[in-house]
Amino acid sequence: MTSAAASLRVREFLLGAGFTADGVLARIGSDAYGALGRGLTVPTRRALAGAPGVAAPIDALVALFLLNDSIRDDALPGDVVADLAALHLVGREGDRLHAVVAVRPYGQPDSDWYLVHDLGAPLQPDHVLGPGGASLTLARITPRADAGRALDLGCGSGVQVLHAARHARAVTATDTNPRALALTALSLALSGIPADQVDLREGSLYGPVGEDRFDLIVSNPPFVISPSHRFTYRDAGLAGDELSRLVVRGAAAHLAPGGTAVVLVNWLHVTGQPWVDRVAGWVADTGVSAWIVARDAQAVADYAATWLRDAGIAEGADFDAALDEWLDAFADESCQAVGFGWVVLTKPRDPSGTAWLVVEDLTHADRLPVGVEVSAYLEGCADVEGWTAPRLLAARARLVDGATVTATTLFGAGVPVDAPPQIGLAGVIGPAGWRPAVPVPAAVVTALRDDPALPIGERLDAAAAADHLDPLDLLPVALIALRELVRLGVVVLD
Repeated sequence: MTSAAASLRVREFLLGAGFTADGVLARIGSDAYGALGRGLTVPTRRALAGAPGVAAPIDALVALFLLNDSIRDDALPGDVVADLAALHLVGREGDRLHAVVAVRPYGQPDSDWYLVHDLGAPLQPDHVLGPGGASLTLARITPRADAGRALDLGCGSGVQVLHAARHARAVTATDTNPRALALTALSLALSGIPADQVDLREGSLYGPVGEDRFDLIVSNPPFVISPSHRFTYRDAGLAGDELSRLVVRGAAAHLAPGGTAVVLVNWLHVTGQPWVDRVAGWVADTGVSAWIVARDAQAVADYAATWLRDAGIAEGADFDAALDEWLDAFADESCQAVGFGWVVLTKPRDPSGTAWLVVEDLTHADRLPVGVEVSAYLEGCADVEGWTAPRLLAARARLVDGATVTATTLFGAGVPVDAPPQIGLAGVIGPAGWRPAVPVPAAVVTALRDDPALPIGERLDAAAAADHLDPLDLLPVALIALRELVRLGVVVLD
């Protein structure tokens, strides 16, 4: 009996039992399913107890692998139990079975996957986490164009590997934690991913891949800024935000021409140093283009408390002592807050191409972008980079279908005041979109609505004159707005 054969048989049984993301959702309901994702098991227990009908296999699997309950060994077929034991997924005590690891249904609308990870709160340094907010964020924002070679740096339980295997011919997955590699291998086998498509390598940072180059690099690294090295999945044991810097710079060095890297990072907000300058310095002189996004920031006390609770330290004397240690470390760095976000890198296909840099704060965006939106934005940034001001003004610019213009009138002391109009894209830019709409002068809106056969420079001059403005006063802000609208795909230049 080979482990590959046992994995295939277990996969077929799980699918047949309806133990999939959709199947579990249908069995326990959306409220319990959402609570389960937050670590709350009671709603699922109540849902199973009150669910009508007989669904013994799926109920037994939910209890075993998602609730970490023991079940009778005859609750599942004997041959299935034998395969589960051979794969070290379950253990036996008398006539009871218990899960050795969690097996969590995961997938896309057209695929059913399984993630194998450790159960419960982390206790051991080599604990392997299941899918969490950070890993799901990375999976969501990563562009999914077909790729030859992909790299998942710090694979954990294999979330990013599963996604990459859908559109990359070959995937390399690395981790410093041997247990993570072992559980990723199980995740892949149970998910039906061909073993020869993924190369698992142990080691730190880019050591395991040498001088290899990749079309896609993704990483949810152990970026937590802490004074300890308690858990491999979160603590790199490096000072400050050095780990994030090394991962970003290493990604730039290992991209193939035309390649893309997406890296989640934390960074220090250091007194006297704008965070924009700090993170932008990570990509300086790398020869790649970069989109750096801030999604959140926490005061150092809140940040430290979050991760101390993550380590299972209850508030009290030990918690206070550990918090003191963390705050001392932040004070040594003159750090007041910690930022969280991502860095997306693209390497030009042409070595002589000009690299661009965009750094921005999207903490107030209504939602995260999806991969296709990220791809479109990267293409827009690359397109507009080569346009000089004279070339842009000579272009025929037009709003795309679906573009929205919102005008707002404010009242101050009972006097109506027209706020600058905002240009967006229905469902993408603006309300319910992944970033706010772009405020522009009213004259720019007028110009964009004018005859698209005319150069946009002529239309701007005419709109300025109609509003009794000096065209030279309008020009700088109009150029900035046009470049941003082109990046966002709201305006097309012909």
